[in-house]
Amino acid sequence: MSDLLNQILGQVGGQGLAAIANQKGASETQTKSAMEGIVPTLLGAMANNSRTEQGAQGLLGALDADHDGSIFDDVFGFVGNYQQGPGQGILNHVLGGKQTVVEQGISSKTSLSSSQINSLLQIVAPMILGYLGKQKKQATSGFDIGDIAQLLGGMTQQADKSTGLDLGDILNIVGGLTGNQKSSGATSALGLLSKSFKR
Repeated sequence: MSDLLNQILGQVGGQGLAAIANQKGASETQTKSAMEGIVPTLLGAMANNSRTEQGAQGLLGALDADHDGSIFDDVFGFVGNYQQGPGQGILNHVLGGKQTVVEQGISSKTSLSSSQINSLLQIVAPMILGYLGKQKKQATSGFDIGDIAQLLGGMTQQADKSTGLDLGDILNIVGGLTGNQKSSGATSALGLLSKSFKR
């Protein structure tokens, strides 16, 4: 599978990236660099959560119910009103109590502040689920409970290798490379995933 960030940027388009950058007072280069850290981090956290059957069911249920890729039909509308979207709810359950640490970690590796990273996380998280949901609709296999964690884990490592940022410490925090279920800080909330991921 191609690098997920490039796939998302392809869905968003150049004007969409510019809109995201303008929303946060950053350049397109800064925004893309930050997204190179955000995408593997969120994928890693999702992969870690999905290693349990409950977590995988929650994620697959969320994709079926609320994330079909339509977010990319109106990127400008979503970006302009991202705070009313599902982003923070997704982050609460994917990152849990590690969100602040993750924001600070990505900020330290980029030229953006923790506050700007927070906003980008809220924007990118629904886009990842939207992309996965779109792919699930189109796929004939590979998105069942048995495969979702393996799929996300592979995507995490591929996305991590495609960036110049050293994300090893951040991915270990969310359990994306270590498989440490306690690292995500969200295991107890996995059953609420499908409800919390709603648009």
